[in-house]
Amino acid sequence: MNLLKKIYSWRLHHILFWVAFFVVWITLRIDDYPDLTPTVLAGLLKVLSLAGAVYFTNYVLIPKYLYTKKYVAFFFSFTALVAVTGFIVIKVLNLILLPYASTITHWPNATLNAQLYDVYIPLFFMVGAAAGIKFYIDQIRTLHRLQSALRAGAEQELQFLRSQINPHSLFNSLNTIYFLIDKDNRTARDTLMQFSELLRYQLYECNTERVDIGREIQYLRSYVAIQRLRHGEQYDIVFEHSPAVKDFTIAPLLLIPFVENAFKHVSHRSANSIHINMERENGEFRFRVHNTREPKPATGNGGIGLSNVKRRLELLYNGKHSLVIRTEPDAYSVTLTLQVL
Repeated sequence: MNLLKKIYSWRLHHILFWVAFFVVWITLRIDDYPDLTPTVLAGLLKVLSLAGAVYFTNYVLIPKYLYTKKYVAFFFSFTALVAVTGFIVIKVLNLILLPYASTITHWPNATLNAQLYDVYIPLFFMVGAAAGIKFYIDQIRTLHRLQSALRAGAEQELQFLRSQINPHSLFNSLNTIYFLIDKDNRTARDTLMQFSELLRYQLYECNTERVDIGREIQYLRSYVAIQRLRHGEQYDIVFEHSPAVKDFTIAPLLLIPFVENAFKHVSHRSANSIHINMERENGEFRFRVHNTREPKPATGNGGIGLSNVKRRLELLYNGKHSLVIRTEPDAYSVTLTLQVL
């Protein structure tokens, strides 16, 4: 493997290709020349002229004209290169064969048709084919670099979105603990323990692209438990998930913004409810959150949490998710469906 890398880095594969081309040309054309010496010299002439035209096209004409969209200039420059190279090959080949003129019965490239078929046309198509391969490889490399840049940009954006989500959740939890300070110490200690679990999960387990759905459910359960203490018994809070919701991974902190949003905008009447449900069926994970709300809330549902999670869904589950948000006069519901393994 290291030897192959060195060969590629030193461009030795180019030399190997032209050596192989030279050997094949000698093998095919040795009967067309009077002796081995002119055959070898003619082969060297063919290889050097073709290689020169190929590299001049690939490293001068293509970057200068083709990549700058000067297609007409590229075509005429390429045609002129082939014409000049072919003319030089014919003249030098005549000089090589001149000492053997008396023994040559069929002089190569003696007629215009022979020059076209033996020099100009092969030169045109072979240099053109090399230019096409070079252009294709450059396009692939450019696409790869673009994809790498987009991937790096997406990862940075995801890190930025996560950094905005985490403090938002922490401050919500701290606000809850504030309301519990004057309550029974046992309740406060239990709540503080649940809060520490939230903090630990956010700080130490969410720095990966995927987490086990079980950990995400545990995180949501702890958050809902804290909110249940805060809101009291007048709220009907249901948190449930089917036994099939297991053994797959999910982007961390993807579900919490919907739950936070439900508790933030839940109604304050006598009948208040928040229902959270998770199911998995036919390779799809379905997450539903439903909450009652005020008929005319002071502020609309949403905010930075939902904006961020929508953007994360576009980046992480593009084409593999659906998000349906329904706003009714006295209720608000979210249904998120993800394709999971």
